[in-house]
Amino acid sequence: MTQGPGGRGWGSGKGRQPQANGFFNRFGPLNRAFWLAGFLLAFGFPPWALGQPNLSELQQQAEQNRRLQQLQQQRIAQLNRDLANLDAATRQQLAELRRLEAEITRLERERAELTRQIDLLEGQKKQAEARIASLQKELEGLRERLSALLQSLHRERAGRYLPLLRAESFTDLSVRSRWVGVLGQHQTDLMDRIKNTVRQLDEERIRLGLLVDTLSERRAERQQRIAALAQNRQTVQLTVANLRQQQAGRQVILRETLQAQAQLRAELQVLQGRIAAELRRIAEERRRAEEERRRREAEERRQRELQAQRERELQARRQREEAARRERELPSVPREVVGALQFPVRGGRVAEPYGFQGNDWQTLQGAEASSPIVAAADGVVIDSLFIANLGYTLTIRHSEQIATQYVNVLEPRVSVGQRVGQGQVIGFTGGGVLIPSDQMWFRVIVIDNNGNFRYVDPSRYY
Repeated sequence: MTQGPGGRGWGSGKGRQPQANGFFNRFGPLNRAFWLAGFLLAFGFPPWALGQPNLSELQQQAEQNRRLQQLQQQRIAQLNRDLANLDAATRQQLAELRRLEAEITRLERERAELTRQIDLLEGQKKQAEARIASLQKELEGLRERLSALLQSLHRERAGRYLPLLRAESFTDLSVRSRWVGVLGQHQTDLMDRIKNTVRQLDEERIRLGLLVDTLSERRAERQQRIAALAQNRQTVQLTVANLRQQQAGRQVILRETLQAQAQLRAELQVLQGRIAAELRRIAEERRRAEEERRRREAEERRQRELQAQRERELQARRQREEAARRERELPSVPREVVGALQFPVRGGRVAEPYGFQGNDWQTLQGAEASSPIVAAADGVVIDSLFIANLGYTLTIRHSEQIATQYVNVLEPRVSVGQRVGQGQVIGFTGGGVLIPSDQMWFRVIVIDNNGNFRYVDPSRYY
């Protein structure tokens, strides 16, 4: 079995099953949960069909779905890197395969060229051998003729005198003797030339044989290299096939992972839709609860206001009753004071009457801010008190039984112990921050013989 990147098997049927198991177990419980969700979807059941989850469970499912998508994204990135590495390795092996095929083609051409040269040299060697055989045959004929000539010469030498007897003259004898010598020398030269030619041809044959042996060795060496390269080529082809098989396996896993991721996205969209619907339902419930709370609070506030109003009315009635009781118990106001007080704010009016919301004063409003304040009657200033939120408070005693009080004075024009006359300016409105600058609180105080005092309605004394 061929090993792929990471040591996993891809080259045989036995290697594919562990690979599939490794893929399904790669992400552990999250992957099993994902495939369970895919199984439910495949049969028409959403993952939440086992129960009606609340918002927290939906958010947990969405978070788990996001984690699964993140793991799937990491897996896709890893598969893409593996495919890129396998593609690079395949290109490298294909380049090596092309190089080997080019080298094998070159060596085969060289081997063919060497075979052609060997065949040519073999032909030349055969031609040399044939020529050697022909010359050797011719040399044998010359040897036979030379041998016959020698025998003839021996015979003539044995009967040396016989030619002389047969010769007609001495000249004829000399010519015959020279002819026999020339003939022998010619045969000898011819044999030497043939021997030299035979020796040269034999040397040429030996040289051609050595050259043929050298070329044969070179051809054998080329054949060995071709065999080695062919084996390497087969190995590279197997490697390329293995890499392509691994690429196909990775592509199948990548396709399945992409499909799983698309399914996860679809499930996440469904979950997000359910979460949004649940959030809208919760928001609607909260809105209704808030409206109900506000309605109850408004009703409670209205009840409290009604209760407070009843209590104020009851308190005011009690105060009026108490004031009436005190008036009955205390001596009456001197008749000469009734209708004798001057309105204390020039050009002003009564903004809030005595007893409004339970108040024991009368709120007077001037024509403008810092309106002049005058003494309501002749008297002596017995108190001048500054309060930051209410300004200056001036108290003037007019008799043993009557005094007036002025609140929210900006700048007193009189001091304690000073005697003032009716209508004299004693200050201006606007001394405090809780009372508008054009208003003043005015009180009329009645004092009994024991020094007890009470506030009465000032409108009775203007």
